[in-house]
Amino acid sequence: MHCRSLLLLGAYRLLTGIAVLPAACFLAWHRRHDPPYGQRFWQLLGLNLPAFQKGKCVVFHAASMGEANALKPLINAFVKAHPEIRTIVTTLTTTGDGVLSKIEGTESCFAPLDQFLAVKRFFKRLHPSLLITVDTELWPEKMLAAKKFGCKNILVSARMQEKNVKAYLKHQDAVRDLICENLTKVMCASTEDAKRFCKIGVSPDRVLVTGNLKYDLKKDDHRFNLGKEIRKKLPGKVLGAISTHATEETLMIKTYLELLKTVPSLSLVLVPRHKEGVALACEFLDSQKIRYQRKSTLAKLSDYKGGILIGDTMGEIALYFGMIDLAFMGGSFVDIGGHNPLEPACYGIATVTGPDHHNFKNEFSGLINAKAAFLAKNPEELKKICNKLLNDPDQCVNAGARALQFLNGGRGAVAKTLALLEKLLS
Repeated sequence: MHCRSLLLLGAYRLLTGIAVLPAACFLAWHRRHDPPYGQRFWQLLGLNLPAFQKGKCVVFHAASMGEANALKPLINAFVKAHPEIRTIVTTLTTTGDGVLSKIEGTESCFAPLDQFLAVKRFFKRLHPSLLITVDTELWPEKMLAAKKFGCKNILVSARMQEKNVKAYLKHQDAVRDLICENLTKVMCASTEDAKRFCKIGVSPDRVLVTGNLKYDLKKDDHRFNLGKEIRKKLPGKVLGAISTHATEETLMIKTYLELLKTVPSLSLVLVPRHKEGVALACEFLDSQKIRYQRKSTLAKLSDYKGGILIGDTMGEIALYFGMIDLAFMGGSFVDIGGHNPLEPACYGIATVTGPDHHNFKNEFSGLINAKAAFLAKNPEELKKICNKLLNDPDQCVNAGARALQFLNGGRGAVAKTLALLEKLLS
C-alpha cells in the first residue's frame, strides 16, 4: 500500500472514530419515530447483531428503499436457489428495512457505519462468505474488512457517474489501494459504467456487464389490482405525485389546483418520500383550508371518493400506482437527482420528471426517447405536459404501454447476476 494511502486511511480512521457515535445518535434521533431505529440503534455500531451460526452466510446490502427494491428480485431468486445458506439483508434506512425485512428466508439488520471497530464487529460476528452490494457503495473500511475476513466483495448493478470518476482520480493511488484492489467482482449496469470502473483502477478482469437489476422489477398484482378497483369508481382522471421531497409537495398541490380548471374532476394521489413530507403537505393544505384525506386514516380504501389523497403508508406503492393515470416522479425539482421511473413503467404508467434526474439519467433518457416519459424544465411546463396528457387519454395510455415495453427490453440482469454468484460461491 502506498504511503499516501496509509496516511489517508489513518486520517479517515481518526475522523470516523470521532464521528461514529454522534453520527449514530443523529440517525437515531432523526428517525426516532420509526421503530426500527429505536430497536436497532446499536447495530449501527456493529453491536446487537444476529447471532453467529455455523455454515455459509451471505450478506446483501442496499443503502435505502430504492436500492432495496432493485435488489429484492435477486435476493428472492438467491434464497429460492439456496435455502441452505443463511442470508442476511442490511440497509441504513427504515424505508429500506421495510422492504428487505419482509423477504422470506432472510434475516435483516442495519449495516454498521463505516468505522473500523463497527465494521470489524460485523464481520467477526457473521463471517459472511459473500458481501453483495447493489449500485455504488464504496466504503473503505467495509472493503478492507471483507478482504481481511475472507469475504468476497461484490458490486451488482453497479453504476459510476462521470463526475465521481473525476473525484476518485484526484486520489487515484488511495482509491486503488483502499477500494479497487479489495473488490472481487464488479457487475455493472452498462458498458459505460464498466469503462468508468476500469478508469478509476479496478482491474478489467474483475469488471463485467450484467445489466441493471432495476429492470427486473416484479409487479405486486394484489395491491395494484386493489388500486385499480378504486380507480374505476373515481369520477375523473388521477394524477400521481410519487416520492416527492420538500417543496415538491406544495408544488404538486398548486399544480393540481391549476389543472382542476382544465381537467374536470381531477384527483391527486400524493405520496411523499418521507414522513416530513406528509407533515408539510398536510400543514399546507390545512393553512389553505383545502379538503384532503390520508390513507392511514381511512377505515377502508373505498371511503376515498376523489380529490386529494395523501399516501402516508409504507410498502403500498403498487396500490397507489393502481389508482393513477399519470405519474410525476419526485426528487426532480429539488437537488436529489430523481427517483426510479421504471417503477411506474412496470405498471404501464407514463412518467413526468423535473430537470434534476441525474440518478436515473440513462433510464429517463431511454424513456423520453421512446416517448414514454416527459421532461418538464420548470413548473409551468409541468402543468402544460400534465394538462395535455390528462386531456388525451389515448396518448397517456399509449405512453404507458411504451414505458412497459422499454422496461421489458432491459430485463435479464437477475438471471445473469445469479449465475455469476453461483460461481463465486463454489
